[in-house]
Amino acid sequence: MKKFTFSTLFLAVLFIGLISCNKDDSDNTCNIGKSDTAPIAMDIHFSATQTGDGTIATLTYEVGNTKETVTNPSLPWSIDVQAAAGDAISITASGTADNGSIEVSYDGISGTTEIKGEDYCSHSK
Repeated sequence: MKKFTFSTLFLAVLFIGLISCNKDDSDNTCNIGKSDTAPIAMDIHFSATQTGDGTIATLTYEVGNTKETVTNPSLPWSIDVQAAAGDAISITASGTADNGSIEVSYDGISGTTEIKGEDYCSHSK
């Protein structure tokens, strides 16, 4: 009887272990973003790109009190926006990638002052 109980218990633990190791490849969601503060007045270049099958459903960029959201942007995407000294700047995106990536970035330069930021998400099968 002990042999049967031990064997049954062993098989149950093995089965549970195999089930818990099952990886779900369907989670291809990407939520990315980056933010900063403009140290001086400068033009900020925002951009978004993709590789493979990466897509962006919504992209939001913000400079100071101006916040714009773009739905299903055509990639690659970019825009230049003037920032005043002390303005908060940010770019965020939500999308998917089964076998590829999405990336958002910004950069600004004025004289010898430069800021840069980027974030990305990638998945592969």
